[in-house]
Amino acid sequence: MTSNTLGVDFFALDSWTEPPGELRERIGATLRERGIAGLTGARGRHDALKVARLLLAELHPHRDSGPDGLTTIRDTGRQGHRMGLAGLGHSDLAVHTESSQLPSPPRLVILVCLQPGRAGGESILVDGRAVLGELAGFRPAALEALSAPRAAYFGGADGLFAPVLEDLPSRRWRVRLRQDELARFSPEAQAQMPALRTAIARHTVSVRLTAGQAILLDNHRFLHGRAAFTGERLLLRALGPAHSALGLEPGFAAPWSAAEGAKDSACPAPAGRTGPAAVKPC
Repeated sequence: MTSNTLGVDFFALDSWTEPPGELRERIGATLRERGIAGLTGARGRHDALKVARLLLAELHPHRDSGPDGLTTIRDTGRQGHRMGLAGLGHSDLAVHTESSQLPSPPRLVILVCLQPGRAGGESILVDGRAVLGELAGFRPAALEALSAPRAAYFGGADGLFAPVLEDLPSRRWRVRLRQDELARFSPEAQAQMPALRTAIARHTVSVRLTAGQAILLDNHRFLHGRAAFTGERLLLRALGPAHSALGLEPGFAAPWSAAEGAKDSACPAPAGRTGPAAVKPC
């Protein structure tokens, strides 16, 4: 295992000779603490499936996935302009969580880079725990509006009403967001979207994955998106519930203690930045 300046532990696929249970525990410890882990040495679809089978309880099929359950993310040249299909184009993709329209969105997102593209295409990452901490400390009205049960409606005719920031039992939280035509917000939540987007921008980092690298995200904590790109960019995506051996509890821990409460717990508001930077909970 190695770490880089992004603050993510990278586990090398080539060295996966230890028993699966031990490897799951090490990766699970990283996910429980940071909500994100990295992988290296993923050379193709076979390796992506190997990762998915190790870390997911099951591989969830998606509207755009192939027969094996993996989704190929590339510019198809014909779908990126269509509603809900921006990921299959080459333009910017606003940060979001996967499958926000489902009552229980998949817990883990695995993104494997097979080809990074000629220019651009950086993966945009935002720790929802840091965003929650900033809103709780500096914008309590925004947190109240965005955590209301009907703060947003996600999806089409078969979508659902849900909070953007959901308060779960035992001081744990879950984030759910999309920012395209398939998301509508209550008047109260819409009025607080500038505050949410400011907090997101303040905690945004970007990283350009190289061929063979992958990121593993807790979809209930991390938002992800993409910068516009040129050339051929090719990723594989896997979605599904976390393997029980990873030890993930529902949601993520609030960034404040029971004693201090939300209003006293503001995470430091770092200067906005891109490029490698620490992605750590406040």
